[in-house]
Amino acid sequence: MDVSIGETIRTLRTARGLSLAELADDLASPDLLDEIESGRALAPYPLLIRVADRLGEPIDRLLADVDPHALLQAAIRVAQYDVAAGHPHRARDILTHLPEASFHTRSLSEYRLTLARALRGLGEEEEAVALLVPLAEAAQSADDARLAFYALRELGFAECDRGNVPGAVRLWKDALARVDAIAATHAIPSHELHALALELYLHLDDLDPHAEGFDVPWRRTSFDPQPRLRAEFAPADAAAPVSKPPSAPADRPYLAAAERMAASAPALFVVAEELIADALRHLAVDPAQAKALAEQASTLLFVGRLAEVEASLHVRLLGAAPGATRLSTRLERAYLMTAVSPGRDLAAFADEIARQLDDGEIDRAATLLESAQAIAAELPDLEDLTARRARLKLTLLDMEAAYAKRPRERASLRKRLIAYEQSFPEWGEAALHRRACQLLIRWLAEARDFENALRYVQKLDALSREPRPPVPFVF
Repeated sequence: MDVSIGETIRTLRTARGLSLAELADDLASPDLLDEIESGRALAPYPLLIRVADRLGEPIDRLLADVDPHALLQAAIRVAQYDVAAGHPHRARDILTHLPEASFHTRSLSEYRLTLARALRGLGEEEEAVALLVPLAEAAQSADDARLAFYALRELGFAECDRGNVPGAVRLWKDALARVDAIAATHAIPSHELHALALELYLHLDDLDPHAEGFDVPWRRTSFDPQPRLRAEFAPADAAAPVSKPPSAPADRPYLAAAERMAASAPALFVVAEELIADALRHLAVDPAQAKALAEQASTLLFVGRLAEVEASLHVRLLGAAPGATRLSTRLERAYLMTAVSPGRDLAAFADEIARQLDDGEIDRAATLLESAQAIAAELPDLEDLTARRARLKLTLLDMEAAYAKRPRERASLRKRLIAYEQSFPEWGEAALHRRACQLLIRWLAEARDFENALRYVQKLDALSREPRPPVPFVF
């Protein structure tokens, strides 16, 4: 670590009469902070942001010797990875905590685009669209196919989130019309362009499968939710989780050793996360190195993402072919090793489990739920909205399955569900909130607690009323 940054932190800390433990508090261990001040350790950029805030100083004070333009370029690259990997909160923090001098440059279009993508990932659609619309207009005026592709793609997602499906379809078609020009100039790396474009084609297949278009404006109501963007690569139909192949026979020691070695092998997403963690440690002291590390991480991420979307395409093609068999175990295993969109995987499991429970397939739902919980336990606490909603849904489905399978626990499950409903977050899906209320009505009625059941009937009625239609961002 550049000693000057550590010395600055120590000077500011001692001037305020703070001990190492007082400054570290919930930010880091006192030992780590001591190593940072002594120049023996690299501080991740998010930690520097929090330290500067705790000291009451702008980040500029800690980064006086860093090239602000190089820092801006590296920060954008790191944030681009974070957006793609499901860390929009960290991406926004980095982009909004840069030295003032970093913005003294002729063009900030890449910065605004990346910040808009982070805001959309956080569900702050209006702020994102306010940045994206002028970017899309400027890109089309300047015939900048790359910038137009990204801006139109993000605007399409924002429109779809608001229920303006015709607007989303039109924007995505406009984005895809620029793919050939981008490929010819290599403005976007081939693996990234292929992954992003294939994802859009599959989303269009969800929303307008026969390319028939929309003759009348699509109208969203609480009873007619917008066509859901299917989570890619939904769980296979196998009874056992595909992530647990048979164990090696006892008389095959080398095969058993290979199995143990494979079990400890890092997945692609883990390797990419390790690279970006190193980039965050170098961002404040060696922006060029941080940018190079972030580019390596992004390459791995989009190679994995391309594998995901190609597996999704394969599954759809199999589903469209009469008599076709499902994806081979080899391809399933390869997918699991290269998966880089765990939030969407959890959403896929949750959607499938809900369908199985609705159809009365309790054992099948319980098997899938076990697989989903095993995956969720191995994943970081993801910040993206899709992952949070998937975890919230899995929590409800776990109670629903347990209620069907374990009658003796029903009293405690009713209490858990009441607490779940009372603390339901604003960012949760309205359909999931209604499902929780419907379960409470049934469970409380079964327990002959008709007074509380009626209360949830009234609440369900309020949740099911026609909402005011959202105004599309794009007409």
